[in-house]
Amino acid sequence: MNRVTRLLPVLSLLALAAGCATTAPQPTAATPAPGAAVDVTTAEHVQPALPVIPNRTFQLAEFGGVGDGQTLNTDAFKKAIAAVEAAGGGHLVVPAGRFRTLPFTLCSNLDLHLDAGAVIEAPDSFAGYGLPDPATLTSQEEVAEKVKTPAPLITGHNLHDVSLTGPGTIDGHGAIWWAWSERAEHRQHGRIVYRRPMLVVISGCQRLLVSDITLTNSPMFHLVPRDITDLTIERVRVRAPFNAPNTDAIDPGPVTNAFIRDCDIDTGDDDIVIKSGGTNVLIEDCTIKHGHGISIGSGTTVGIHNMLVRHCTFDGADDGIRIKSMRGAGGPVENVRYTDIQMHAVEYPILLDLNYVDSNRPNFKGDPTKIPSMKNVLIDHVTATASTNALKITGLPESRITGITLRDVTITADKGITMNEADDINFDHVTISVQPGIAPPRQSEN
Repeated sequence: MNRVTRLLPVLSLLALAAGCATTAPQPTAATPAPGAAVDVTTAEHVQPALPVIPNRTFQLAEFGGVGDGQTLNTDAFKKAIAAVEAAGGGHLVVPAGRFRTLPFTLCSNLDLHLDAGAVIEAPDSFAGYGLPDPATLTSQEEVAEKVKTPAPLITGHNLHDVSLTGPGTIDGHGAIWWAWSERAEHRQHGRIVYRRPMLVVISGCQRLLVSDITLTNSPMFHLVPRDITDLTIERVRVRAPFNAPNTDAIDPGPVTNAFIRDCDIDTGDDDIVIKSGGTNVLIEDCTIKHGHGISIGSGTTVGIHNMLVRHCTFDGADDGIRIKSMRGAGGPVENVRYTDIQMHAVEYPILLDLNYVDSNRPNFKGDPTKIPSMKNVLIDHVTATASTNALKITGLPESRITGITLRDVTITADKGITMNEADDINFDHVTISVQPGIAPPRQSEN
């Protein structure tokens, strides 16, 4: 049985259908509202340490870099980064031009700086990777025998003091890969699937800064900072078609002390998502278009604690506020707040789901001891217009969602509330106006 408490002022379906509304004052601080068992003060005041980069400058052209969009610059990047490392660190400047390259690896004490007009780009054909054309292969077994998935275009492992900066672009030329993805196979059963590389993956780093760059058209996830302490991501722009599969924009986790702000994202999957684990995470002033919103999960094994999302807008996204996890990959999600959020034409403005099914791994079992949980989540000062579904909360019989508070929330939607396996769900000055037909038609991903 679900228990819903403090239903103020809305529970009358007639009133909802009539479109009754409340006017909610905007929050002035991120301190918890009275009665909420959520305190995200440590997240509100998080100040990740920034990388310390020696004051030395290296020019890619000095190492043979040619930005004509044809010349392969892999050796130039490798030589330049080796020189930076030998000198003890510095700024590697990529000038205006299109610098095609195969994957390369960063070093510590490095700022990879892309000038205006600079583009670091992956090959735009499988031949450019030295891989066979998928159309020439006849089975998945032949793929396993002949095809090795490339590394991410840019990687780093067990580093410290790293930054990617400047107004330039990193382009993954993902269209060739999307055509041979799991989603393409779902549409045409028996079609060959190529496992896809990511664009930028930094694994194990103290003090990482990503600022001002544009990331576009990754074959899969765009920016993946894993096992990071002190992460700052600011003024980053991410672009991929709305139907480009699994093109997550920003996927930190596990991460401790993270500040993500002023990002502009329009992709085909999670826009910002904390995966596996996160502690002291602040996300603010971001603009979200297509994609799956500002999310947690599906993997939450390390646990997510002390996370604040505020002052963000969503327009046309599939999801807005989304916390998802599943048996076999779960852990605790608690002490999380979303506040001052504006949404329009979002399919699910609020979606809390512990029974998530990954469409790419529908038979996933994982570790049976890894059961997700969710408690002490505050969602306040949220307005969503022209939504498809107002609110969905789904727990598990063995792990019911509990301690969720919605305060000063106004949603207009085609459909109302769906709630299962949940207790202590608090509604305080919430208006959900059910108006069939209010939501615009959704674009098909096919």
